[in-house]
Amino acid sequence: MMKRAFSTSGSCGKAACSLVQPVHHLVKIDKSKLTPRFPELKYDKSDVRSPGFRPREVCADRVAQFYVSTVEPDMLLINYRHGESVQRGLKKREWDGSSPYHINRPLKKPIGSAAQLPDLKPIKWGNVPGLESITLNCYVKEAKDNEMMAISAALQLQQITGVKPKNIYSKTDVPTWKVRRGHQMGAKVVLTGYEMSQFLTTLTEIVLPRIREYKGIKLSSGDRFGGISFGLNSNDVRFFPEIDSNQDLWPKTFGMHVNINTSAQTDDQARTLLSSLQFPFTK
Repeated sequence: MMKRAFSTSGSCGKAACSLVQPVHHLVKIDKSKLTPRFPELKYDKSDVRSPGFRPREVCADRVAQFYVSTVEPDMLLINYRHGESVQRGLKKREWDGSSPYHINRPLKKPIGSAAQLPDLKPIKWGNVPGLESITLNCYVKEAKDNEMMAISAALQLQQITGVKPKNIYSKTDVPTWKVRRGHQMGAKVVLTGYEMSQFLTTLTEIVLPRIREYKGIKLSSGDRFGGISFGLNSNDVRFFPEIDSNQDLWPKTFGMHVNINTSAQTDDQARTLLSSLQFPFTK
């Protein structure tokens, strides 16, 4: 005898699907805090009593301490001017409105500059020039024929700085130079914090004094806004202790560009800051 079934969606055998996610999926639950056992697991990982504690600052930053104790007060004393006001930089100019077409026209370029220039603010205790970062760029021309050269350049940067570099790829096709788009041509690395101070100390105390007939950084190496750039050739790179102690592992070295980014507003302030960190300058 066959029983009669009611007309329901369950009898059709279709799978139901909800478009609204449950609330408990949005709440993260720490299961280690639900039980009274293992109280040491309830400590935060930044607490020294936690099993997952990992020390971050294991050594002192000599460059940062020297800047705070000596360089920063001297920079404030040198650059401070009593009663100085903000020097407005060159800005775009408006049209005189003599023509009806001036309404939708873009503003005119500043006089003597192709782009707007930032304002120069007086140096006070809150904006004393300091170091922000150091960028190392290593471009290898031979990488267009042998991609292993670019990998060697990246390993060289990692060996010197201890920071994993970022690969550089060509953006356009240049048939004259036999460069193809998307081909790896080198590497770059951005240093901040302790890694920046370590590289700066090695460069000023070991590498630059060992370069024969080194006269210093040129005064024309600035970008007018507090950035200083200079280069090291392949022979200069060999003076780094990480390369010098393993000459057999580095039969070929590559030059690189060193870009020092500071919070200074002018090149004169940036050169004064770097001079206090044992960087020589020459005309």
